[in-house]
Amino acid sequence: MKNPNGEEIINFLNSRWAGAVCPLCQGREWNITDKIFELREFNNGDLVLGGPNCSIIPIVPVTCGKCGNTIFINAVSTGLMRE
Repeated sequence: MKNPNGEEIINFLNSRWAGAVCPLCQGREWNITDKIFELREFNNGDLVLGGPNCSIIPIVPVTCGKCGNTIFINAVSTGLMRE
């Protein structure tokens, strides 16, 4: 898969995020990271570095500037990551 660059991530989220309200505090100021992170499957506290027993979801965190609530955007289902 091809990782998008930071500008592609920011442009994608800016095109869809306009006016979004935080469900916790009703804030409207959001901080977007320009990097993709990994959300790993829980494996009973064992560290698994890939393979058939570990599911990983690439995510983009978006954080409320008022209360810190963080929303994860799936980078695969949005089309940000391409083959």
